[in-house]
Amino acid sequence: MGCCSLSARQAGSAGTGQDEVELLQTGRSRKWSISEGQSEGSLLPKDPVALSETEDTEALWGRTREELVNLLITQPISGWEGINIHCLGEIVWSSLVFLRSYRMEEMCECYIVLFSFHLLILSVDHTKKAFVYEGLLPLAGMRMREVVSAISNTFEIAGSMTESRLVCCQNSADFDMWVQHLQNQIEKANANCPVSHNSIISFLVPCDEQWKKRELMRHLFCNTILKWEGKPIQHLGRIQYLTMVQVASGCLGDSEERLLILFPEDLLFLSVDKERTAITYEGKLPLTGIQAKEKSAMLGKLQFEITGSLTEPILITCSTAEDYEKCLFHLQKPEENLDSLTLQPPPIIPKKSWR
Repeated sequence: MGCCSLSARQAGSAGTGQDEVELLQTGRSRKWSISEGQSEGSLLPKDPVALSETEDTEALWGRTREELVNLLITQPISGWEGINIHCLGEIVWSSLVFLRSYRMEEMCECYIVLFSFHLLILSVDHTKKAFVYEGLLPLAGMRMREVVSAISNTFEIAGSMTESRLVCCQNSADFDMWVQHLQNQIEKANANCPVSHNSIISFLVPCDEQWKKRELMRHLFCNTILKWEGKPIQHLGRIQYLTMVQVASGCLGDSEERLLILFPEDLLFLSVDKERTAITYEGKLPLTGIQAKEKSAMLGKLQFEITGSLTEPILITCSTAEDYEKCLFHLQKPEENLDSLTLQPPPIIPKKSWR
């Protein structure tokens, strides 16, 4: 996903972040002169074409703002993920802007839509005259400030869960509307939906949908995991599978909810607090030192057992057949088993004898 991808930061107390997919790769763009140490005040367009060349806010594809709003709520949006757009509430304001994160060298043309508690970011496909989903940002916890620089009509949005972005409006009237509406909606969102640093976890756990799993994976690479030990999570490799399971160790009769995460060489266990605001490290096992054995494949009791020289037996209970099969698939390492087989040529069938 584009705009909602988070810039990588440190997990725990050490290590550098893992770069996410480049943001906003679709849509038209303008080149900007940027280096690591520059502030937004020194961002000057390399392309001298003025932003006013872009279609007017009220006339994108010859449609008025009201017609574009109607298009948003009646026509499918390419790449849409998560909750239905109709569940986001009333559209407060929307317009065509140029947007850039601090990690991008280009400013991309986007259509952003302000709802009561969210800011929707869409890229623009002029060929198909359609919108493409790029991200949905919660207003709760967001900060906005006006940017005074050589680029006029620009403001910055940032938050604990998202990297900073510059938003350049097409004219001063549109800029004034965004500043007024966005400030009001951020205040309302913070008053009605008070959230802590990791509140997005409550939306992603339980991770019972694919889009939740993907967003939770990104979240883990970009945010602090309490009581983390060992090398940074970014150095464990690509996540192969993630799910929520019930875990019972050999000495404890009661099972506990855990996030089970499979990396190429490690099995990671994390816990989530009752308020769904923080994730805590619970342990990590090397895959080379453990074995997974099926215990029960009955619906409602999908269980397998993990054993090994470095751990007491651990009983894992999955909530879905897909989680059960995927976990066993990775833990039983079928790729290694196939590689270890000695492939023999097929037997030669003798020709029939004809008298």
